[in-house]
Amino acid sequence: MPYRALPLLLVLPLAVGCNRGSDSPPPSTPPGYPAPGQWVPPPQPTAPPPSPSPFPVPWWQPPPQNSFPFPPVFSDPGQRCVDTVNQYRQSQRLPPVGRWLMAEGCTSAEARDSAASGQPHGAFGRCGELAQNVCPAWSGTADQVTGPCIQSMWNEGPGGDFATHGHYLNLTSTRFTRVACGYFTTPQGSTWAVLNFQ
Repeated sequence: MPYRALPLLLVLPLAVGCNRGSDSPPPSTPPGYPAPGQWVPPPQPTAPPPSPSPFPVPWWQPPPQNSFPFPPVFSDPGQRCVDTVNQYRQSQRLPPVGRWLMAEGCTSAEARDSAASGQPHGAFGRCGELAQNVCPAWSGTADQVTGPCIQSMWNEGPGGDFATHGHYLNLTSTRFTRVACGYFTTPQGSTWAVLNFQ
């Protein structure tokens, strides 16, 4: 007998759940749900909550007072020099020059020797360069003088007279495919910048 009661229990809820009259109203849409047939965009994914940082202060912020000093920010005036030259060349639709990395040490030695003699271009030719631009005894670090130095050379142009527009002509020449930038800062704080073209 217990076996006959079990099927009746299963059939009874089905029969009750499926027995709807044809004149009963359709179910209403629950609050917060779209009406039947209405398009709903998929939900946008949300970002996961940020995980706690193992560092008490973000790395880009300065350390608290009386803390260990951070190392100085890395700067590469040689690359900045090449990039600045190429920005000016691009404004005239000229091909870029490459960085003549192998000659940068020699070019810096020329800057040092020119500073010692007080003669711009005093060491010209020692590094195998074909042309040279010099900014002698500028106030500031190598990183600080690079942009203004090259801008002053660019401002000499345009023009074809080498005596008046020589720096500009070297910057815009298509004969050269690479440039080495060298720097020397004197104990008094003035910087000599040399650009050697080849």
